[in-house]
Amino acid sequence: MSESKTAFPTIDEVAVDPAEMAGYTREWDFMVLASELLREATSYVCVAACTLGPAPAWTRDQAAVGGNMVRLFKLLSAFLDQTVQKRADTSTIISRLAFETIVNARYLIANFSPEQVDSFVRHSLRHERRLWDTIQANVAQRGGEMLHIEQRMVKSISRAARIAGIELDSVDLKNRAAWGGKDLRQKAEAVGLDRAYLAMFGGMSHNVHGAWHDLYQYHLEEDGNGAFTPKLEWGRPRPQPLFMLGLLAVDAVHDFFGFIGGDTALDQFSEKLVGLKVRLHAANDGHEAYLVGKTWPEI
Repeated sequence: MSESKTAFPTIDEVAVDPAEMAGYTREWDFMVLASELLREATSYVCVAACTLGPAPAWTRDQAAVGGNMVRLFKLLSAFLDQTVQKRADTSTIISRLAFETIVNARYLIANFSPEQVDSFVRHSLRHERRLWDTIQANVAQRGGEMLHIEQRMVKSISRAARIAGIELDSVDLKNRAAWGGKDLRQKAEAVGLDRAYLAMFGGMSHNVHGAWHDLYQYHLEEDGNGAFTPKLEWGRPRPQPLFMLGLLAVDAVHDFFGFIGGDTALDQFSEKLVGLKVRLHAANDGHEAYLVGKTWPEI
């Protein structure tokens, strides 16, 4: 939405009552509350993702940031979908993708420049450059004959480069550095998310890549004596990732509103975003109080 033409929508607040939480007898009660709070946070992400600023459309550089916000909205929606279906196995994987998107968006905002966006975009075209080179080599071996499938691929690659505003020849395949000269851990540290990185990205590598930790956590039953059988039931989600993603998403929204909407957006949303963070922290504290005295497998 263009801030000069369209009013921002109202998003209903989810109530967090400490007295009510004190009466919860199941962790799923906290899961319901956490899901509602994350859904509220996701609504703000959606509004941010639809905010175009003073112009009727984003520039290529702005779109690198705005596209990440759109991606974040979709990932949080998918995360919530898998969570309410009680599928921790897959929601865990999505949570890492959402965290990476938050880091990318906030890092781009904090270091916004044409050069930084060029680095981000050019890095993403490395696959296309390799594919282009392979096609050209194959065509040369045939004496200049290009197959129909190769013609379609070349057109697709050319279109991707045109939209990106990058000359494909400028993509250096010998350059192995991450975009912006920093890996994700370093980018997370640069935007104050180094501690969150360990929980939301580093630890989730097991689940994304199917490491042993993921197998025994979600996909195998162990009898205590080293014997294993398949576990086809889905893992049980926990509230902590929802509280964390909600807090991280709210900060990303705040940064994006300041970036694309300026004071007009921040004046309307800053107080509401702060209030949502207060309620997320309160709900998380209530859940931690609930866990006191409980042991595995009850927790």
